[in-house]
Amino acid sequence: MKNLVSNLGHESIWVRTGYAFLLFFVLLALAYAFGFLFLPEGIMKELPLPSLMVFEEEESFLSAFAKTLIYNLFMLGIIVGMNHYRVRSFTLGYLPLYVNTVMMGLFAGTNSFSGGISTYTLEGWLLFLQIGFLEFSAYIFACVATVSLVMFHAERWRGEKFRKMRRFKDVRLSKHEILFLLMSLTLLVVAALNEWRHISG
Repeated sequence: MKNLVSNLGHESIWVRTGYAFLLFFVLLALAYAFGFLFLPEGIMKELPLPSLMVFEEEESFLSAFAKTLIYNLFMLGIIVGMNHYRVRSFTLGYLPLYVNTVMMGLFAGTNSFSGGISTYTLEGWLLFLQIGFLEFSAYIFACVATVSLVMFHAERWRGEKFRKMRRFKDVRLSKHEILFLLMSLTLLVVAALNEWRHISG
C-alpha cells in the first residue's frame, strides 16, 4: 500500500494515472463490502450531502444540467487547488478524491442512493458506469494532471508549516497534463448529460 500511495506522485503521468485508478477501485470495493456486510440497508439515505441538496426542487433540464456541472466543477476546483500542497510525496488533491470514493462505496454498499434503482442489481452498476464512474474518472484525470502544480511542501503531517517552493508564475503543465485536464472536463459534461437524461427519462 505504501508503494501504491508513493506512486501517486510518480514523474510519469501514465504511471500515476494507473496507480490512481487502482487505489480508486481498491477503496471503492472495500467501502462497498463494508457497507454491504456491516451496515443496514438504506442507512445513509438521510445524510445531507451537498450534491443532493443542490437538487431539492423540480426544474428545467437546462437548469438541472447546469447545477450538476457546476457542482462537479466545484469539486474539481477543490482537488486542483489542494494539489498546490504536498506532504512528503503525497499531494493533497488526492484527499477529497478518495474521501468521496469511500463515501460513494458506502452509499452503494448500503443501497442508499435515491432514484429507485438498486445498487445490488446489474442495472444499478450500468448506471454507475454511465454517470458516477465518468465523474470520478474526471476527478482522477484532473488530479493526476495537476500533481506538478505543487507550490507548498512539508515533510511531516503534524508540527510543521508548509514552506513555499516556487511562485505561481513558475508553475507549468505539460502537453499531456493539459490533455488530461481537457479529458476531465469532457467527461464531466458527458456525465451531467447522462444523469439528467436518466432522471428526465
